[in-house]
Amino acid sequence: MTLNQAIRHDLHRVIVDVAHEAALAAGAVARKGFLGASPETLQTQQKAGFFDIVTASDKAAEAAACEIIRSRLPASRILGEEGGLQGEGDTTWIIDPIDGTSNFASGLPFFCVSIAAYHVGEPICGIVYDPIREELFLAAGGQLSLNGSEVKPFLRGRIDREVELLSNAPYEGERPSRAAQEAHADLVNSFRAVRRLGSCALHLAYVACGRAAVAYESKFSAWDIAAGIQLVEAAGGLVVVQDGGGRSLHLREETLGSVKRLVVAQAGFDYQSSCLSNLMADGTL
Repeated sequence: MTLNQAIRHDLHRVIVDVAHEAALAAGAVARKGFLGASPETLQTQQKAGFFDIVTASDKAAEAAACEIIRSRLPASRILGEEGGLQGEGDTTWIIDPIDGTSNFASGLPFFCVSIAAYHVGEPICGIVYDPIREELFLAAGGQLSLNGSEVKPFLRGRIDREVELLSNAPYEGERPSRAAQEAHADLVNSFRAVRRLGSCALHLAYVACGRAAVAYESKFSAWDIAAGIQLVEAAGGLVVVQDGGGRSLHLREETLGSVKRLVVAQAGFDYQSSCLSNLMADGTL
């Protein structure tokens, strides 16, 4: 190993350690806010509408993560759901402090912290942390781990009829079009079950670790998917991304914001024969 390679390896290891520490810190804030819920911690504001809210805990959790990142690696750019883009540097952090805020505010224990890190455009790690179940999914160095143990998922089914699809579609905020309703009906008719759990990042983590075979989303931001995609890739799964016009994208840090439709699936799932593949190909979804 050359000196430059050694320095790079050490930096990557530091980035992973900082991401881990930041995720735990944000998760601790979210967990405390959830278990000790009060009118103060659950004070909400609307963003895009009644269906898109932020709580005091979202902001506090993001602040906790950012404080750790800035103290350890000050030459960082941080894109947070609540704080936007801040800072300068070769390391980029994409943070969703509470993915599944509506669940959080409603008392449903299904939400997570999502943190993805890149250095000079290269993906370094992705973390999805569920602070209620105390499950930390980590993709780093081409490996997927759960609470420090390597995950080797097995395939529970190859075709639609044998598996569950995770998807938050149809989405709140507007009445689904007739085409969207028909597409959803096709999915319900094709898959053994369709589950709408309320956290895009946890959907991706569950596919990565083998708890579900496939997930589809079409209403999200970069912070919802950046870490989860790394988890699926580390597990050897399939990732299909398209822009708003249905064109395939080469997934990189700079193209994350252009992704408008996403499918992830376990390795071995027959996506090409899936109802979901057909709906994606003809632009119905």
